[in-house]
Amino acid sequence: MHIQFAELPVFDQDRAKAFYTRHFACQVATDEKMGHSGWRWIELKFPGAVTNLHFVRRADDTPGADPV
Repeated sequence: MHIQFAELPVFDQDRAKAFYTRHFACQVATDEKMGHSGWRWIELKFPGAVTNLHFVRRADDTPGADPV
């Protein structure tokens, strides 16, 4: 058993995708449109890892009241 993906909250998917592919040599596993919001399902693969990184929409800069 392994963790399939880890979620990372981001404001800008393209900027995050560029950062991880450039600095960590990640490869794009999935980049698909999700509905009409312009948001996409993006999964990146780290070299040699089985867990992918998935970007989720970050609501705002306000810290949450509840721990994650």
